[in-house]
Amino acid sequence: PGMPYLDIVRRVKETFHVPTFAYQVSGEYAMLAGAFANGWLDREKAILESLLCFRRAGADGILTYFAIEAAELLHRDSGSGGTVR
Repeated sequence: PGMPYLDIVRRVKETFHVPTFAYQVSGEYAMLAGAFANGWLDREKAILESLLCFRRAGADGILTYFAIEAAELLHRDSGSGGTVR
């Protein structure tokens, strides 16, 4: 699971200076999906914030079940029609 180990992601990045990837596992996805279904979280904001946490920790790439939706949100929010990051 990626989210509980963001401190480890940061340490790996700082110690080894290599591209670092994290995986947002199915349990994290299910937890967020349940919160969305119950109206406890704003779907778009929570998806992007959960991924931003990985980036802040130093992850260069994030494997997530939200990948397609996140790409669409980022593309839409860029306003430029440029590449999705």
